[in-house]
Amino acid sequence: MSIQVAARRSWDIDGLIKEIDQPNVKAVIYFFSVELERFAPHKAFKRAFPQASCIGASMIGGWCTTGAQEKGLIAMSLSSDEVAETCIVLQEGVKRDPVLAAHKVIETLRRKVGYSTIYPNTYLGLVFFDGLCRGEEIIKRFTLEKGFNLNLIGGAAADELAFTKTLVSADETCSDDGVAVMVLKMKIPFYCNHYVHCLPTKTSFVITKADPVNRIVWEIEGQNAVEYYAKAIGLSGADKLTAVHFAKNPVGIVMGDTVYVRSQRGIIDAQGLQFYCSIDEATTVHLLRPGDIIAHARTSLEDARHYLPDIQGALLFNCVLRYVELQELHKVAEFNRAFEHLRFAGFNTYGEEYLTHHNQTLTAIFFGA
Repeated sequence: MSIQVAARRSWDIDGLIKEIDQPNVKAVIYFFSVELERFAPHKAFKRAFPQASCIGASMIGGWCTTGAQEKGLIAMSLSSDEVAETCIVLQEGVKRDPVLAAHKVIETLRRKVGYSTIYPNTYLGLVFFDGLCRGEEIIKRFTLEKGFNLNLIGGAAADELAFTKTLVSADETCSDDGVAVMVLKMKIPFYCNHYVHCLPTKTSFVITKADPVNRIVWEIEGQNAVEYYAKAIGLSGADKLTAVHFAKNPVGIVMGDTVYVRSQRGIIDAQGLQFYCSIDEATTVHLLRPGDIIAHARTSLEDARHYLPDIQGALLFNCVLRYVELQELHKVAEFNRAFEHLRFAGFNTYGEEYLTHHNQTLTAIFFGA
C-alpha cells in the first residue's frame, strides 16, 4: 500500500484507525493531547495493530495532511511496502538520570538489532522522550556511542505549556518519565534534516559562566547575563525583558551555514538566563533574528527534493516556540499548507532531535517512493 495518515479533534479512535488501516501495517506513529491520556491511546493503537510497533508522544498542537490541529489525535501508519523490520524500546527514569536511561536503551538495541547490521541509508530511528527532562544528555549518549550509525530523529513530548506532565509511549506502555525509540529497517529511501528560520546577526558574545546541567547561563563576557543580553537586544535595562523578547531574539551556535538555536526560557535570580537546552562555558553564540517562517518551510521542501526527488510523505517535529510564532502571525494554516500535498503527520515539541538537541527548529523525515 502506502503511507496513511489521519487526524481527529476529539477521541474518535475507531474512525481514525479505519483511516490509517491497511494490509500488513508494520509501524504506527501517533501524537495526542495530554488530556486524551485517560482514554489510553497506547492501548487502543496496539489493540488495533497487534503485529505492528506503535510509538507516540503528547503534543501541543499537531500537523497533518488534513489540516493543522490545536488539540486532538494524529497518526501515521507504514506498511510492509515501506518497512521491513522494526524494533521498539521504552526506558523510564529520564528525569533522575537521562544518561543512564540512554545507556539502557543503547544496550537493549545492541542486543536486539546489533550495531554491525545498522547502515545509515537503510535504518531509521525515531526518538521521543519526556519533554521535562534533560534531553540533550540522551541525544549526546547516542551520538557518542561508538559504531551506532543510526539516523535518530524526533522530538520531546509536550503539554499545553503547563510544563507539568508530558508523555511518551511504546506499544502497550505509556510513561511520563521515559524515552521511547523505534528502529525501522526501511524499504524506501528517506532523508532527514533540521531547519532553522532564525538568521544570525553580526552580534556575537562568549558565555563565561554557566551551569549546563540546569541550563543556566550566569555570565556573558564576564558580566551579569541578564543585563548583558538586555543591552545586546537594545533594551535600556533587564527590567524591560519579556517572553516576547526571548522568542524574537534567541541565540545560536553558528557553524558555517548551520545554526543550532538555543532559546531562552526565563530569568533566574535576576542574573541567570535559563534556556531550553544547555550551553557550555567558553561557547561563542550569535544573537539571532527571525526570518520568514513560511518561505523557510517551502525552502525545506526544496532542500529535501534535492536529495529525494520523489517524496510521498513526511514526519515533522516543530518547536513549540515556532508554533507560538505562527499563532502570533496567524499563519498556522499557511504553514500546514506548505506540506499538504504530502501524506504527513507531526507535532509541536519541547525540543527537536537530530544529531543533537535543538530549539526553535523543525526536524523532519521525508519518505521517498
